[in-house]
Amino acid sequence: MTREELVANLIEFAALAFKVDASTLSEDTNLNELGTSSVQRVAMSASIENEYDVMIPVARFGNFETIGKLADFVLEEAE
Repeated sequence: MTREELVANLIEFAALAFKVDASTLSEDTNLNELGTSSVQRVAMSASIENEYDVMIPVARFGNFETIGKLADFVLEEAE
């Protein structure tokens, strides 16, 4: 999996979880600006965990400022 493929998937997961148009998102999108609802964060975390077998505690999810930083974490953990 390339970083670009991962970012594209995370954008799709974010669009579904936060109910926004994926075309408005990029790796520089600030996750906190999309929403801070724990339900939305759990939904996105669950998608990532199911797809990449990477555990992201909900409390830690807020530490990832952008989709790109979340992608970097997933890449590190998936190795």
